[in-house]
Amino acid sequence: MQSNHKTTSGTLHVPAFISTPPIPSIISEWSAIFPLVCHLANYGDDHHMVGELALAGHLTVGLFPKLGYLSGISRLLQGGTDFFDRANAQGASGSGKVWDVNWGSVFTPANGSAMHIITKYALRRQRETMDMPEEVLAEPDRLPGVAAAAAASGHSPQAKGPPKIHFRRHQELHIIRISRTNHARSMRGTALSMFVTRSGEVAYHLMLVGVIALLGLLGAFGSAAVLLNGLLSKLACRLLRTERPPGYLESNENHDACMLSAIHENAITWHLYVGDRGLIDWLLNKTMLSNPPQGRIQIVFFRLAHIAQLLAMTFVAAQKGIDGVCLVILLMINYGSQYLLGGYKMARQWLEAEHISVDASSFRFSGRTAMIGAIHTISQARDAEWMTSLIVPCPRITVWLDELKCNAEMRAQVDRDTRRLSSSDRAWVLLNSQLAIQAGRLIGAKLSEGKTTESLYLK
Repeated sequence: MQSNHKTTSGTLHVPAFISTPPIPSIISEWSAIFPLVCHLANYGDDHHMVGELALAGHLTVGLFPKLGYLSGISRLLQGGTDFFDRANAQGASGSGKVWDVNWGSVFTPANGSAMHIITKYALRRQRETMDMPEEVLAEPDRLPGVAAAAAASGHSPQAKGPPKIHFRRHQELHIIRISRTNHARSMRGTALSMFVTRSGEVAYHLMLVGVIALLGLLGAFGSAAVLLNGLLSKLACRLLRTERPPGYLESNENHDACMLSAIHENAITWHLYVGDRGLIDWLLNKTMLSNPPQGRIQIVFFRLAHIAQLLAMTFVAAQKGIDGVCLVILLMINYGSQYLLGGYKMARQWLEAEHISVDASSFRFSGRTAMIGAIHTISQARDAEWMTSLIVPCPRITVWLDELKCNAEMRAQVDRDTRRLSSSDRAWVLLNSQLAIQAGRLIGAKLSEGKTTESLYLK
């Protein structure tokens, strides 16, 4: 029995209008399975889709959307605002909480997916994490607001003798600064803008039509169907219109924002957003679209497009031959173009279109108390209402908070409150006050060195 080690026409043996060289069987088999496995392993995420919708202002779909992405668009069109809210509450990007440090409110982010995209873009090159001190670096009388507390406690926070090893649940704080900028569009942004102009889109679509015709002549009918399905889906998304709400990205306050975000109250990783109040408030607390797109015809179309994509992908896996090879080549070209244009394309386009600048700095604390105290120290918070769900109120916490923002008028009262505490509580207040004040100073110095935005939040 003679085995065929090379093939071209695939399992259907349909002759092509343009003949191609024989393909080894191993390449034919592998090329047929590879695209399907890649799409099955990367199922479309609803929360990522609504994040891109909030930033772009319209639905976007690639030529090779993940399996389930087109079905997600259909469910978005049918569910409207309910789907938008549910998708934002899914995954690591949206299922968290936000603490408004200045105003004391606690809420679930309204655009958690969009903020997750912006945060990842800001942290893309952040590799260094600055360690905050675990011990006191200066004498009590050199730190404002703690000298009297040291005298009242009668104890020094520095440990005597060999240092004890304690368990540390380190907390990582990423400070994301967001501000408006008048910087000109970058060269990469200019190149990207050329692709989204009307003439550029027309030329791009005509080129895709030519590629689809060429694939048909080669006998790669499955690849041609996948590409045609993606092209029609892109055009269908363009027909859906959305609107930005009135006052988009405008601020109704005359001060900067300071909002802390985490997955839950007992998290290890935290994000502190500081800077322009209008930008941060709209990203975290307000709906960036006045009404999600809706259309009955589009709902049916994207359901059918999802089925067509699945059938085309499985057809390529069954047909093999030149069909599988062509689809692998198209996928590699698509991934390569995305890499050359740079990652985080959606975040970069939105930032440049709205003239926004972001940068990030990372800090590691020995515990959550020092981190919360440092945030409270550098903020413009009028009271400590924002942290009630993070730290249980008690007498020593009250004294500690007063110590962090103690002035000359408060000094006498804070000293009296400190003397009412036990000796261990007084030592705790003194140590954590100094750690928080030192951390606030180091954070201020670090942010001042790496200042790239037009305004720095720290006073």
